[in-house]
Amino acid sequence: MAGLVGAVLLGGPAGAAPASDRAGPANRADAIAAALRRDPVYVTDHAPRALPPDAAARIRASVARLGVPVYVAVTPVTGLGPQNPSESFAALLRDRLGKDGVYIVVPPSGGGGEIRQFGDVRGLPIDDAWSAAESETAYDAGAPAMIARFVDIALSGHARERRDHPRPRPESKVRKALDADDAADRRAARVEWGVFAGGTALSGGSILGLLVGRRVRSARKAAAPKRPPRKSTRKARG
Repeated sequence: MAGLVGAVLLGGPAGAAPASDRAGPANRADAIAAALRRDPVYVTDHAPRALPPDAAARIRASVARLGVPVYVAVTPVTGLGPQNPSESFAALLRDRLGKDGVYIVVPPSGGGGEIRQFGDVRGLPIDDAWSAAESETAYDAGAPAMIARFVDIALSGHARERRDHPRPRPESKVRKALDADDAADRRAARVEWGVFAGGTALSGGSILGLLVGRRVRSARKAAAPKRPPRKSTRKARG
């Protein structure tokens, strides 16, 4: 009870998502734009399992290579750009922030984000590079990995080719875990079968040995010369 009262007094239940992640698109845009004025990379703190502790630092290092202003919002995208194409969340952020540049909105998992370019910035093949990065990155690789792949492709000079002919997509973490479980099950099955087969062979060998031993003893007994009956040395009584 004391913990519950304390959580209410502090402004909400423990573990609740930040207001910027819980509000509607317009209110979320206001809150995240305010955060982007302080730091051009906003990373939600409501997905600790999907994001490494250095996620923001890794994203900053990646987008700095583009040489243009970049604003990144790592936030759940439910109800935003990809799920609501009629309203671009990146455009809402640009309207609130009022600054030109490349705007990236991406979920913590890295898949299904949105990218837009506004104003007179150096021409970059951002759409082709983003599409290629989505095709070449596992859907649960994480936002830092997705953005790093996007930057690599955007600067490669082959963004269109990579989009049209993407490299094989790596397996997701879930797929790798399932494959590892299947492999472990197969190894366990082979061990169990080996133990069973070994036990069966040992039991069968023991029984076979007993049967062979009995047959050998019987054959020896049959082949042994029969001794004549012993004559009695006692004299008959008269």
